[in-house]
Amino acid sequence: MKRTRLASARWLATALAGVLAPALAAGPEAGGAACIPAVSYLPLAADVVGRDGNGTASLGTYERISPDGRFILRSYSGAMLGRVTLMELPAQGTGPVKALRTPFGNEAFPVQGTWRYLVDVNGDHYRFADVLRQQDQSRPLFRGGMTGFYAAASELSASSADGALGTVYIRSLSWPQNADSDQQGVGPLQLTTLEIRDDGRQARIVSSSGPRFICGLRAAIDGNVYALPMISVDGREFSAIPQSPREGRPSMRVYGLDGSPSAQQYPCDLRADLGLSPSKAVFGFPRGAQAPWLTYSDLGHVYVYDRDLRQTFRLEHARHRVLASAFPGLTRDGRVIYGATWHDCADTRACPERAGYVVADPYQSAAYRAYWQGRGQPAPNACITVEEVERERALFARAHGLER
Repeated sequence: MKRTRLASARWLATALAGVLAPALAAGPEAGGAACIPAVSYLPLAADVVGRDGNGTASLGTYERISPDGRFILRSYSGAMLGRVTLMELPAQGTGPVKALRTPFGNEAFPVQGTWRYLVDVNGDHYRFADVLRQQDQSRPLFRGGMTGFYAAASELSASSADGALGTVYIRSLSWPQNADSDQQGVGPLQLTTLEIRDDGRQARIVSSSGPRFICGLRAAIDGNVYALPMISVDGREFSAIPQSPREGRPSMRVYGLDGSPSAQQYPCDLRADLGLSPSKAVFGFPRGAQAPWLTYSDLGHVYVYDRDLRQTFRLEHARHRVLASAFPGLTRDGRVIYGATWHDCADTRACPERAGYVVADPYQSAAYRAYWQGRGQPAPNACITVEEVERERALFARAHGLER
């Protein structure tokens, strides 16, 4: 994977050198060459998270997935856990899901790419590692960026000329604000870029671009009212649905953003059009020279969209009456993780409803394999391996000073 020389890349590269070299040297003998399960189900314990109105273990309203798939930032967690929790998934795909309290208000979000920071709705940025160790007693480092319901942010890549050791650029995108409470999340989009100086102990804002409206040059085509925006993990793209396009019907689309931290204009060039209007489309990580996948849920099912192939693949279920509860997320190695309810057997009386998290390998989905069989070609990827998952977990743990 090609990456520019910037602060966030160097930060991850340091962890990569110290952690991945031994893992790569171990090879298949370490037992990591095997495929992960096509689909795994991790139920929540009701005595830990509480129960919803149906007596089922309580799910959050929406979840954000860490790059290694180990942690889930969960909003609207319920009375037993508070407003927002960090859920920790087991290392081997089986075992209990842990819950950690946080100081956040509903709709808090991570700074994507590294998860170096977690952000409260008022713009307070907390170090992720501090929240893990101190939970709801942790304190913010600085306040800035876009605020309110609902914003999203990513670490922005900068050129080696712009970036310096200890310098982090954060680009945050607004959830459109509207005076009509029934129209929240629909309107013009704004973003801001922060320059942060972080020495590993303290962090402060060096400069801020201030809120800027974007996509004005596309008004003649897409109008200026968007819904369900989501920024990419590198801050260089975003997805959204134009509500009153001058051309065509509303559909989920991907637009480009200037990659420079000092950018003044954002033409929002069209990169992809899914041709439908699902829930929020969430970006995966770059896949070498290929565009990142998108993942979304629609009518209880979860899908991935391959932008290079212009193909959508539905991820099948391995349980009964599975219903995805919110938008899913993609890990750096390609797994799709989402909250859901399900039954372990067809007899709903013998097998009551359960709630928890689903981990799926898109490469092992029937739709993905059928597509390549139809082309008479072997699929480029057979599966995600145990080794790949362990590698990402080790990298993320090293970067944040965590135990594996």
